[in-house]
Amino acid sequence: MLVAALCALCCAGRAQAQSVESYYRGRTVSLVVGYSVGGGYDLYARLAARFLGRHIPGQPTVVVQNMTGAGGLRAAAYVQRAAPKDGSVITLHPQTLPLDTVLGLSEGVDAGQFHWIGRLAMNVEVGVTLALSGLRSPDDLRRREVTVGGSGGTASSSLVPFLLNRSGGTRLKIISGYQSAQEAMLAMQRGEVEMVGATGISTMMAMHADGMKDGSLVLLYQTARQRQPALSAVPTLAELGTTADNRELLALFASTAEMGRSFAVSADVPRERLKALVNAFGAMLTEPEFAQGARDQNLIIEPASAEEVEALVRAALAMPKSIVEQAKVVLSEIKARK
Repeated sequence: MLVAALCALCCAGRAQAQSVESYYRGRTVSLVVGYSVGGGYDLYARLAARFLGRHIPGQPTVVVQNMTGAGGLRAAAYVQRAAPKDGSVITLHPQTLPLDTVLGLSEGVDAGQFHWIGRLAMNVEVGVTLALSGLRSPDDLRRREVTVGGSGGTASSSLVPFLLNRSGGTRLKIISGYQSAQEAMLAMQRGEVEMVGATGISTMMAMHADGMKDGSLVLLYQTARQRQPALSAVPTLAELGTTADNRELLALFASTAEMGRSFAVSADVPRERLKALVNAFGAMLTEPEFAQGARDQNLIIEPASAEEVEALVRAALAMPKSIVEQAKVVLSEIKARK
């Protein structure tokens, strides 16, 4: 009887593994990105799409689907509310989603209603301008009105300059409506705006390395709790606060950099398929060809496990009420911005 029971358990395990493999074999998995082609989120999504399917049982094809709008929230809402919950849809969320959720700025999307499968990289962002603008430091942003391109909603390219106006004494005139920070970069190069409010340093290294090396692009601040080694001369957001409370608030928002390029699926995905996706994500990170693909694109890889990303999300959702209320007061106007 014991032997029979053990055989039954083994057969059940093989059947369960086979069910996941059978489900994914010949299937296309959508990797939904809330930003346009060519930006930082898109670059990381397409890198993952090249390699992730190799490690999912059944080896499905992974295809990136760009769904722009509302600073990445349109895509997040689609995955939470309308997309299939069967493991055939993965998403690369905006790094601000947990913070947006706790502040009530996520348009009904809840960061707690997803299972996280891992992070490819942190996303320290920078405010950037052309050297031709004459802007050299954050003090220049306080001396006169400066036009800054952003993608609207709670996207960091609009949120960061908004916060700096409120807590850092800057005079940034935010021009929203660009589909992504990359589109805002193009607008800056056309002379439509003088700077971009926030774009990932990884994107800058991948797509604008020459401009950073020859000095034609100037970095004005970075959204990190501490100065990154490669950006030691660039002040952090918190350093720009005009009071101790303002510095604390800016540091809070800079913490979203740790979420970075984190991937998730619906909370309703079957457990065995979720486990397969988490394992596949981890296996992809160890693949030499994946590492080479990242190097070829100058993409920084700073991975975190599903458990580590989940801990970041839970910490944000458990933020003390006093801090939440303070942040809400400061951000109350952003919903009304046109």
